[in-house]
Amino acid sequence: MRTTLASAADRVVALSDGSRFGARTLVWTAGVRPAPLLRDTDLPLDTLGRVRCLATLQAVGPDGRALPGVWAAGDCAAVPDPDADGAPCAPNAQHAFAQAELLARNIAVALDAGPHAPGLAEYRPGHAACSTSLGLRRAVAHTRRGRRITGRRAWWLHRARHLRRLPSAERRVRVLMDWVLGGLFSREVVSLGAAEHPRPEFEAGSGPRPDGGPDAPR
Repeated sequence: MRTTLASAADRVVALSDGSRFGARTLVWTAGVRPAPLLRDTDLPLDTLGRVRCLATLQAVGPDGRALPGVWAAGDCAAVPDPDADGAPCAPNAQHAFAQAELLARNIAVALDAGPHAPGLAEYRPGHAACSTSLGLRRAVAHTRRGRRITGRRAWWLHRARHLRRLPSAERRVRVLMDWVLGGLFSREVVSLGAAEHPRPEFEAGSGPRPDGGPDAPR
């Protein structure tokens, strides 16, 4: 616990506590961090570097009042979650999409009636659209009727929601075709060799090296 990865080079892993050991496989699980640009501003941030916000998505000042003209949503915003005793909402896609829609409506109201307009709505996360994949054909999900489902049904529901969130019809078709082919045929193993030595593929795709390296034209 409280030990982080310092470096991983030449199959040697070094940890922050000074220990070192050999490893050929590195599994990296990374959390979500807000944009580091926020630390260069004078905005009020929480301990994780997110903009402290009211439930209306307005940035809140030291006096607890909304800062005029400052709004935040998504991974960069610490928006209170009423279902978590006021703790900030988790930085996931479900909250980001819902907050974006509310942010657009509240900004439109504020432009018409002012930043302290009584019509500003507060963010109330709904769990009906929440789902998470736990691997192939396994997932957990909330339905719109408030039910909780697991297993294959939840996995199909999660994939349908993921497909619906993609930004263009072309991207939806491409992803859907990949899913269909992946279900009909066995997993492709042609590219698995690149996992052991990935750098040559990048060098081959980048063209001649300007520094006179081994790929430079002779």
